[in-house]
Amino acid sequence: MAYHSLLRKVITLQRKVKLIPPNSAILVAFSGGIDSSSLAVALQRLKEPLKIKRLALLHINHLLRGEESYRDENFARSFAQKYSLELFVERVDVPSLAKKRGGNIEATAREERYRLFEEVRKREGFDLVATAHHLGDLVETIILWLTRGTGLEGLLGFEPVEGNIIRPFYLATRQEIEDFAKKQAIEWVEDSTNYDLSLARNRIRHRVVPELKAINPNLEESVLRMREILKEENELLEKLVQTALLKVKEEGREGFLKLEPALQRRVVMKLYGVKNFKEVSRIINRIKKGDNISV
Repeated sequence: MAYHSLLRKVITLQRKVKLIPPNSAILVAFSGGIDSSSLAVALQRLKEPLKIKRLALLHINHLLRGEESYRDENFARSFAQKYSLELFVERVDVPSLAKKRGGNIEATAREERYRLFEEVRKREGFDLVATAHHLGDLVETIILWLTRGTGLEGLLGFEPVEGNIIRPFYLATRQEIEDFAKKQAIEWVEDSTNYDLSLARNRIRHRVVPELKAINPNLEESVLRMREILKEENELLEKLVQTALLKVKEEGREGFLKLEPALQRRVVMKLYGVKNFKEVSRIINRIKKGDNISV
């Protein structure tokens, strides 16, 4: 059987990182957009070769976009029926929660989404939750972290497997997903907020990435290669950090002060559980002025 390039990318990733163990029950995070609709169909097409035991959809209605939110929920029901897939629907009042917590709506939506992924996965007996994040999303995430200021970890974006979350489209481009959806006659719904340029990620997607691709049409592949190099270097640094931590535990503050600045930062991040670089710098300065280091 000749597979579409999108499906071949999923198979390549499976061979590379053992994304889906045999006989897994997979819950697809389903928004109804082109990415998650294509993911549901792709995994259904690959159910036998990937030895997927059970495949279902999880749609979360965040109650963020009025009638459009219920349109998406209804679309999820009709999509599941069309493809003979189980469907679980959860509703969460993100606007009320964000107001109550005094937090950002986008951040609250993400927190609730991942909370429900795990809650439904456990409750309904699934092994993994598959999200439709692809190579374009990885590029956007790395650019977003770059604009905010980050170290190596931010420049790594996200992994194809993180705990119980898998990302089968990790190696696929947006163009491959669009081509697959067109050739498979897949229907989807558009989220109107995807074009709101007041949101940083949308501005990166619609303004920044096209300009970068005008310079390098193979931007996604180049970023992926860069990420692979940085990941290997980050792994080497982590080994040095473990050695440095032993030194600090043995020698305390004096041992810490002998470390290179890069190792000092990482040791503080490990010991104090902080990632914000301003806070890391403040802790290092306090140690230099005489504070003991917590080990």
